[in-house]
This record gives sequence, C-alpha cells and structure tokens, in this order.
Amino acid sequence: MIVHKHEDEAERILSILRNAQISVRPSLCTDEAVLLDKITKNKIDMILVQHMQSDLSISSVHQIVKRTGKDIPVIALLDVLDNDSVSEALEAGASNVCTGNIKEQLCNEIVNIFDNLTARRKLRQYESDLNDAEKRCASLLDSSKDAIAYIHDGMHVYTNNAYLEFFEYDDAEEMEVTPFLNLVTKEEVPETKKLLRDIAMGKIPDDDINMKLKTDKGDVVGAIVTLDKARVDGEPCVQFLVQRPKVNLAAEKELQDIKSKDLLTGFYNRSYFTQDLSDKVNEVKSGKASGYSIMYIQLDNDKELEKELGKGNLDLLVADIAPFIKEVLGEEHVYTRYDDTIFIVSLKCEIEHASQMAQHLTTKISDHLFNAGEKTLNCTISVGLTQLIEKTSSANEIIKTLGNEINKAIEKGGNQVSTFDPAEEEKKARAANQKWIDLISEGINNNQFILHYQPVISLHGDDTEHYNCLVRLKDGDKLIMPVEFIGIAKRHGLIIDIDKNVIKNAIIAIKESAKKVALLVKVSTDTLSNASFPVWLAKTLKEHGVSGEYIIFETPESELVSDSKHIKPVINSVKGLNCKFAIEKFGSGLNSFSLLKHYPIDFIKIDSTFMEDFSKNEDNQEKVKEIIDNAHAQNKMVICEFVEDAAAMSILWKFSANYVQGNFLAPASEKMSQES
Repeated sequence: MIVHKHEDEAERILSILRNAQISVRPSLCTDEAVLLDKITKNKIDMILVQHMQSDLSISSVHQIVKRTGKDIPVIALLDVLDNDSVSEALEAGASNVCTGNIKEQLCNEIVNIFDNLTARRKLRQYESDLNDAEKRCASLLDSSKDAIAYIHDGMHVYTNNAYLEFFEYDDAEEMEVTPFLNLVTKEEVPETKKLLRDIAMGKIPDDDINMKLKTDKGDVVGAIVTLDKARVDGEPCVQFLVQRPKVNLAAEKELQDIKSKDLLTGFYNRSYFTQDLSDKVNEVKSGKASGYSIMYIQLDNDKELEKELGKGNLDLLVADIAPFIKEVLGEEHVYTRYDDTIFIVSLKCEIEHASQMAQHLTTKISDHLFNAGEKTLNCTISVGLTQLIEKTSSANEIIKTLGNEINKAIEKGGNQVSTFDPAEEEKKARAANQKWIDLISEGINNNQFILHYQPVISLHGDDTEHYNCLVRLKDGDKLIMPVEFIGIAKRHGLIIDIDKNVIKNAIIAIKESAKKVALLVKVSTDTLSNASFPVWLAKTLKEHGVSGEYIIFETPESELVSDSKHIKPVINSVKGLNCKFAIEKFGSGLNSFSLLKHYPIDFIKIDSTFMEDFSKNEDNQEKVKEIIDNAHAQNKMVICEFVEDAAAMSILWKFSANYVQGNFLAPASEKMSQES
C-alpha cells in the first residue's frame, strides 16, 4: 500500500522497485476509511507513507494499523534522509524510513523489511506449532508408563503420574516441594550432590546412572536414571527418566537392534536413519557439529538385475555388497539400507574427502565379483553426495538433493559420482558472474554485439520501413540472448557501453540500407540519464551522415517513471537531434498516460500482457482500444507487438492501430525484410 498525494511520484517509486526485480502488487490510498477497510479485508505486507503530507499522516496510518492489531510495517517515505526528518517520522509511529531519491537505499530497505516481516510470520507459525507440540507432549507425558520428572536446581518442576507411583506419593503438590536429594538413600547423597552441581554447570552425563532411591514409605528401590536437557515454560531444566533395572540387558539391547537394524545386511534401517539424519542436521545448525557428508549409493540397473536374478537372488547380491561397502569405506561411519538396492552412509568428514572415498568405492565395486546365489557377477553403483551445512533446512532437503544427484549420475550412464556441495555452488555462482562480465567486456571491445531486425509493419501505409533492433551477443558460433546478459551488465555498469555499441551499429545499418528505413532501438535509463550521451549521439550521427529522424529510442514505462529528474533533460536534448521516442510495455502502471505529460513521446508500445489470447479476450480488446483512442487523441502513434494471428490483425486494424509486430507476421532476422 502506498499513501501519497502525487500519483506520478507514487508510480515512480513503484517503478524503482519493479526495475530492481522486486515484485509488487500496489494500491494507492489517501483516505482513512478506505485504508481501514483495505487493511481489514486484504493482506497488506507494508505501507509506504509520504512524509509531510496532510491527507493521511504517518501518525494516522500508524494508529489505524495499531487498531487492527496486524503486523504491518509503516514506512516513512522521506524527501531527504536527515536527522530531523528521520526523528519526526519515527516519533509519528513509522517503523522504518527510506527515500525515493536514493534508489539503492529504497530497494534494500524494502527487501530487508519484507525479509524481517516474513521471518516474524514464520516465527509466529513456529511458536503456534511449538505450542501445539508442547500440548501433545504434555498429554503423552501424563499418560506415559515411564516415570518422568523435570528438575531445576534440584527441585521438581513437573512430575507425571508414573513418577508419583514409582515413589509412592499421592500428592503431586507434595512432590513439587520435595528436593530430589530427599529421594536418594544416605550413601547416595554425596554423589547426587555432585551430580546436581554438574547439572547446574551444564554438564549432563551421557550414560545412564545406577542409583538407589527411596519411596515415600521408606522402601529402597534400585533404579536406572537417564538424564536429558529440557525446557519447561521457557526455563531450562533436566529431564529425569527413572526406570527399574532391566532384567535382561542383553535381551533389551537385542530388541533395540532388531527395531533399528535391517536383518538382511545388518545396516541401520530407514526409520533409524531418518531420525539420525534429523539429529545431525540439528547438530550442524546449532553449531555443535560440522563436517557431515551424506553418501547415497544405488545399485545400477536394479530392475534388470531383479528380472535376471529373481527377488531372492537379488537380496543375496545386496547382502554380499553391503559388507564390501563397509570394508572399503571403514567401520567408523553410520551405514543404512535405505531401500531394496539403496544404501546411505553418513560420514563425519568434509565433502572433499567424502568425494574421494565415493570415487574409490565406485572403482572397487566395478572391479569386484559378487555372489548372487549360484551366480557370480560384476555390478556398478551410482553415488549421490552432499554435505550438511548450517543453512540446511531439514533432513527432507538432504534426501531431495541426494535424489537429484543420483538421477544425474544415472543419466550419465551409471558408475558415476555426482556431488552437490552447497558451499561450492555459491563459489561457482560468483565465478559464473565473473565469466559473464569478461564475456560482455570482450563483446564491447571487439564489437561482438550484433543486431537482428524484426519488421514493425504499418497497417495504413508508410514510405519508410520500420524495424525493431534486437541485440545478440556473439560467443564463438553461439548467439546469446539479451535476457541472459542485460541484468548482469546493468549491475556492473556495462549497460551504457552496450547501448552505445548497439546504437552505433543501428546508425551504420541505416546508412548502408538500400531502402528508407527507421529503426527502433532499446536504450536503458542509465544511458538516458547520462548527460554526455546527447553529445556522443550527435557526433556519431554526423560521423556517419545519418539523420536522427530514422532512430526511435524505446524504453519501458517502469524505467521512465523512476528517474525523470535526470532523464527528462537528456531526452529533450536527444529530441533536438530529431530522434524519436517510444514507451514500451505501456499500460502496466497506475496511470500510464500521465507519463505523456512529462516526456515528448512519439510512439507507445502496448504492454504485451494485453495481447495474450487477444482475438478471444474481450477485456483485453476493450483495454487496447481505450489506449489506442487516448493515444491518438494526444497525437501519439501506437505499436502493438506480439500479434498472434490474423484475427488479432483484423481487430487491430479496426481499432486504427498504427503498427503491428510479432513472429506471426515476420520473425527477427539478420537482414531487413518485411516478408515473413
């Protein structure tokens, strides 16, 4: 939501955001009742309020937002960032300040505010989820058959029914005022005091503790106590799990192994791995551990092997491969049989070392003969590899990443290792960015930006043929489209040099053409806000003996709105050279026609979204006709691009559009030709 007295200025602010690739769905408001209604009924992410305007002050907006109880940042839009303006805005209730006169500050502030808002929304959702989880946990604790208590500074904070029964207490409130020391025998007191001191210092034993405890009736009971960190109502404490000694420890361990192990291979099963991976992700995110790599191993051609060997013999093959994998990689890692022919190994090492191990394993597997019942055969594996980092969001993300890497390895024919290193991907992105910068710089220096020409056809006759210049970057035998390099060129200050290169080539093409042609040339606002550009253009036109009337510069509507203070003088100077101007993507703003009051525009190019399914979409037809009629009333020529079919052509001719353009009529090519 933007609260602003001047619609043109509001549009300029929104255009700055759009040009910075910030997606906005704006609405304008200057009325309290309307604002309250929109906030109540719609999802508003943030409100930009023009400072020093009286229609709807920052204070009023702040009070309305406060009344609704919604978390909506109110941002003061200042003319200048000085101490007085900032202080005044913050005192009025603004949560943040920004200025439309410093584009980078505006965009960075909006992005940061939205990121913080998103984080707060997620936090509230997490808090709600945590609250639900705590309720479920409390219910489970109350009904658990295990004796469980939460203890802080030696006192009971919480005890469940089983804990009360274990110590033969009838009253939970009596237990709450009973120190844990009162529940141990005299000979256990010194050790228990030391244990409680260690707990207070954050030292919690990993192993179970054998203790002699006494009940309320004075009976001595042997028990095994398991300790773990916990929180109750936000306060840190320790969970005491009290159990009677196991009658058969070996049997208990065997039962636990049965639950967590795969019977065929002896590896851990999928259920154990899922929990173990979640624990490892949490360890890395919290900074308690680092250097975990996860190796996903899949037997190649497993479906064909199953058909050839049968299910039983395939299991025998898997049973023979599993110990071999462990022998090659070493005993110290955690091994899982994740699926029929899939193994996962959790390695506590950096990904570089894990990658070497994976390569070594694939070689060893392919060179080895394995038994599958009565058959002996060679087989190969594909390996997907990644590592856990602090930014890893969940165990599911890791599994998804490993699945993608396995697919890549299989697509290459199997017997491959495919690695995804999140840290390395960031380095690659930076390297790729530098590669683009070098490629663009080389293209500028060696004139490797070439032009293709798409006809812009007159519907009512014209002696001059019009063409839209579309730039391509030549890289050897390959032509690179502008969508791939323009953004990088803008970010690194190379766009003005590209513009000049393209304009110069267009002027030369006009000079060398055997027919009378006019070219539409895209130009950035970086160039149009450069005060030296008109001088360079005049010199280049004179050097090649070409009149400016055959050059039509075109710029998107959103970019023209964003910096009119610097662009307008340059456009006026360029118009003095008889050059013409066109606004492309016209009709996408709050009030597009207000631009025509500020700029000496000759052509408008209707936004392509209005041309989608044009011959069947009556709403689009109505909007296009309205734009054409308004444009003609102001003596502007109208170009409709992306024309899809003959029916659209017919409608546009009836609407008196001046020019049409599109692949249906004629695609772009290296030669100027009006024939399709």
